[in-house]
Formats: sequence, structure tokens, C-alpha cells
Amino acid sequence: MKKLKFWLKISLLLQLVISLAILWGSHLESSSHKPAQLLSLNWTSIDKFTVEDKIGGITLVRTGKSWSLSNQQLPVSTSAINKFLNNLISLKTGWPIATLSSSHERFKVTESQFVRRVELFANNVSVGKLLFGSSIGLRQSNVRSISDNNIYNAKLDTLDVSANIEDWFDKSLIAAGDINKIEGKKYSLTRIGATWEFDRSGPSILMGQRSLGILDQNKAAELDNIFTTLKILKISSYKPNSKSAASENFQVKIDDDKGSWTYTFAKTGTKFYVNRNDREEYFTLDQGIYEKVSSVTQSALIYKKPAKDQL
Repeated sequence: MKKLKFWLKISLLLQLVISLAILWGSHLESSSHKPAQLLSLNWTSIDKFTVEDKIGGITLVRTGKSWSLSNQQLPVSTSAINKFLNNLISLKTGWPIATLSSSHERFKVTESQFVRRVELFANNVSVGKLLFGSSIGLRQSNVRSISDNNIYNAKLDTLDVSANIEDWFDKSLIAAGDINKIEGKKYSLTRIGATWEFDRSGPSILMGQRSLGILDQNKAAELDNIFTTLKILKISSYKPNSKSAASENFQVKIDDDKGSWTYTFAKTGTKFYVNRNDREEYFTLDQGIYEKVSSVTQSALIYKKPAKDQL
């Protein structure tokens, strides 16, 4: 009986030791997979990064506090930069979905096979590279740091890691500032305080049209708003001296708090373009905006009393 009690005690003790060993092993394994930043960097030092896909890529460079697309020297939307970098900062490690280098090709996270490749630089030195691979669900993707064999599930869609130039540059690039003068097709407007007036020293006087009528303030304000909120769509290969000559072409001159600008609007078939004289590129433009600007004439800006049946 004593021997039986002895062996029972030994058995219980062994079970306790094994249980503690298993718990300790689980704790160690859990600690080793505790979520941490996928890239541990000094993010404030990042002054350049590249984004590549299967077709090509883009390079973005910071000068001071401003970012631009290096090849085209186009200013980049600050909100787009902040969103992108915050998405990378939020990437965590945790439990890997694969740990062997032999799995990299299957998940498309190799140097030659990837969906997106992002490389970050500080003082022109590479400080981190991420390879985004196949997606395993909605708004998710597989991701691997180039310095690690482990592959993790990232709650980030590769659509948010864009290598498309149009997703980055500032669409308000050529919008006007605080406008004080607008000169278009046979009309010229000057703002005095909060009120717009016909510029009576302009072309209308030279043409003998001394009686210009009363300017419709709402229409003048609408024209002002078109230029201060002007949004371009994307960069165009259109050139005014190319074979695809514009079927329509006109200019509007703007004076604002930053300088004097000449906007050139062009139409070719069903495509619409705009250029500002401080840039070489033409940009595609929404048809509705083009038509609103092209339809403005002096007579269209004159205030007209509503008909009696409209009162």
C-alpha cells in the first residue's frame, strides 16, 4: 500500500512538471510571436521611397516638408503620403503564415515575383524593403520584410499601395489662390473687396462698348469658384503642336495672391485638357468644367431680371 502511494505521488509530480513545462513552452512561443512593428525604423528620417508593381514604379522624394514625384517634379498630396506611411507603420508581425524561404515563391513575396515592392530610404540609404504578395481575403495581403523569411497576413489591400502616378499627385496642382482678376474671351472682371465688377479699362472699352450692363455677382462668384477649386484628372501626353490638334482652344488669364497665370483649355474630340503657364504638362479635365468655362462670355455674365411669370 505504501509503495502504491509512493508511485502515485511520483506520477502526480511528473504530471505537474510536464504541465508546467508545456505552459512555460507555450508562454515562450507566445512571447516570441507577440505583435511588433514589421519594420522598426525611425520613420521621421524617411526622405524617399519607391513603389513598384509588375508594370513599373514611382519614386517619391521629400524636400524639407514637401513631397514630390521625382521624375515628373509633381507635388504630392500630403494626405496621400500620411495615409501611406501610417499604413506601413501599422503593419505588425504576430503569428506568421509561413516561415520557410521555400514558401516565398508560392506566396509571391520574392524579389522577382511580387504584387507590390516598397523600399524606404533615409539620406539615400535603403533602410527597409517590403514585398506584398497574393491576397488571402478582402482588404488583406501577404507581406514579408526582405530581411526576414517569415510571411505575415497584413490588413492592407495592395490597392492602397499604389504604383500609379495619378493616385499620388495633388489634383489641386493648378488651382488658383485668392483671385482678384479674371480675363477671358472678350470679358474682363476685377474684384474690389467682396464685389466683382467689369473691368472698364479692358477690351470692352476699346471695342466701343462703354455700357457693359450690370454684372451678375452669382455668375462671377461661380467662375471664381471654378478656378479656386479646379481639379485635374491625370497627366496627359497631349501636346498643342501634335498631329491631334485641338478642335477648340482658348485662354483665361488669372491674377491671384500668388501671381499671374494663363490657363489654356483645349478640346480634341471627346477629350478635354488644361494647362497652366508655369507647367509644361497638359492635364485631362472634366467635361463639365471645360464646358462651364468655355461658355462664359460678357453677355452671359450680365445680370438679367427674372421674367414676371417667374416672380
